[in-house]
Amino acid sequence: MFNFSTLDFPERDRFHAWVCDNPCDCILRSDASIAFDAEATGAALGPLILSGRRWLNHTRFSIHETNRAERRIRTDGHDFFRFILMVSGRYLCRWSTAQPVKAAGDLFVLDAAQVNEGLVEAGDVISLVVPRDLLPSQTALLHGQTLAGGVGRLLGDHLLSLLRNLASLTEHEIPYVVQSTLQLLTAAVSPTPDALVEACSPIRHGLRERVLRYIDMHLLDVDLTPDRICRDAGLSRAKLYQLFEGSGGIMRQIQRRRLRRAYQVLADPSRPHPHIAEIAWRHGFSNEKYFYRLFKTEFGHTPGETLENMRAGSVLKQAAPPHHQEYLNRPSGWTLPFGVPGN
Repeated sequence: MFNFSTLDFPERDRFHAWVCDNPCDCILRSDASIAFDAEATGAALGPLILSGRRWLNHTRFSIHETNRAERRIRTDGHDFFRFILMVSGRYLCRWSTAQPVKAAGDLFVLDAAQVNEGLVEAGDVISLVVPRDLLPSQTALLHGQTLAGGVGRLLGDHLLSLLRNLASLTEHEIPYVVQSTLQLLTAAVSPTPDALVEACSPIRHGLRERVLRYIDMHLLDVDLTPDRICRDAGLSRAKLYQLFEGSGGIMRQIQRRRLRRAYQVLADPSRPHPHIAEIAWRHGFSNEKYFYRLFKTEFGHTPGETLENMRAGSVLKQAAPPHHQEYLNRPSGWTLPFGVPGN
């Protein structure tokens, strides 16, 4: 069990402390004089992350805006589904036309790999983070949708009970809890025949995911070419290009993944950093100026600025007071209050 409270921070810093690990960019829209008093608790259950967030200021309520744009998605590379149960408060999905307002009792799905923009009215919520590969691929089609029906309500009741009894679970019981939770999740997101007709072919999706896994396994190989991918994945060139025609092409996919890997190397304070030119070369970019230009286009800042931000963060960590150190030294696998898996 891990716990977090904004009451450990000066009042002026509480909102920023609360949203610093949010996978979205957040802007406070309510009166800054409203004390942002909130707490979170949670735990990692095998591959799942369960967390509960509570609003403590019962006299005034805060509103803030969240935005997960394409650039943020490319930068952090998070790849999970988040199931959010509203216990109180409200959430407005600004991109969803079907039931955009989520209120108490609603359970809905967010896909970290898709753009979303919302407005949050402070309240109590429970969220469950699930790695993408543990659920059917069609789960992505439910981005922003409320899980209605009997199984959706059963899943909501299950999350409430799970958080309530979290502290009493033993290590021996957790695998069984994870298995039953995944079974409920799968039942809740299984598509109807009509949804299957509207969706892209599962076979096409499976092929695309297989190619992406192959690329990630051989990302730094100098001979990673379309011809090699076709040979090893058993695809024709026409089929390979068709799979990625809507996302810039296969070579653009390789380039983006190499840039993301280089970003992670530069932003990791735990490893020694060679010269940027060497990082560029290791990740398939022989021209340093070209690497700088692509990097800034992709992430909005240069490789050098990434290093400077990382060093500034290390200085901030060293200068933090003792009760802040406990938060900054939180477990590396995930973060509170939003239960975001570490890279």
